[in-house]
Amino acid sequence: MTTAAKSTPLLRALPLDKAVGGVTIASFLWLLASDSIHPIAVYLLGLFLSF
Repeated sequence: MTTAAKSTPLLRALPLDKAVGGVTIASFLWLLASDSIHPIAVYLLGLFLSF
């Protein structure tokens, strides 16, 4: 019970948007490395990020 109480402030100190962004980028890179993403999706992401 005390470990759950100690880990809760750590989770609150982590900004949610940065955590979600990091998980999203890591999962995209994992899928890209295992050839599970269609090349059109990679092209569209590059197009989106260029603006």
